[in-house]
Amino acid sequence: MSPPSLFRAVSLLADRASFRERGIKVNASSADRGHVNTIAAQTNRIPRVMLIVLVALVAAFALLMVVRSGVLGGSDSGGTSATKPLAAAAEAAPTVTHAGASKPAAASTPKVVLLPNLPASVAHALRYSKVAVVSLYVGQAQGDRAVVTEVRKGARSTGAGFVAINVGNDKQAANVTSFAGTVSAPTMLVVRRPGKIVAQFSGPVESAVIAQAAHNAGARR
Repeated sequence: MSPPSLFRAVSLLADRASFRERGIKVNASSADRGHVNTIAAQTNRIPRVMLIVLVALVAAFALLMVVRSGVLGGSDSGGTSATKPLAAAAEAAPTVTHAGASKPAAASTPKVVLLPNLPASVAHALRYSKVAVVSLYVGQAQGDRAVVTEVRKGARSTGAGFVAINVGNDKQAANVTSFAGTVSAPTMLVVRRPGKIVAQFSGPVESAVIAQAAHNAGARR
């Protein structure tokens, strides 16, 4: 029997008992008699107070069921609505990929800027050395080769670049003239980046003098 039918049956029994106490005869309708007859035989002698208590309990039970249904329904809908924002937030969260540690970029070598119109051999030496020692000689002269050897020794002792130019060659002589002016062989030049002549010696020079001049210009091993 459902709570509403039970509640109605108990209410009828309570009213019937009340009427009997007052001496009033009650004829139940045929529609209600089928539900009440079974209970009426067992509750004729139940006091009215007990019936009222029973009715209250049934009413409380029915109210509890209604409230419980409403709470459960609200919890379900609330849980669903609360889940949707969480799901949307999870979908919107960007995916973070941890890439391996990138290798530091290799330090770029600064570009060497040189003055224009340098002899090609002098420019090549200055690209790799801050200071270059240039020995000017004439290829046919016997004494000039000994000077070239001494100049090379002094330059290498300080870590300076070394260049030997044969000014007996007209083309090379023209390049040297545009760079250093008119010179006679043997001559030694100390050239520092970007192509400036910082020292010049004419005639034979000892290697120690060459080394000191190159060091003063900034040459280092």
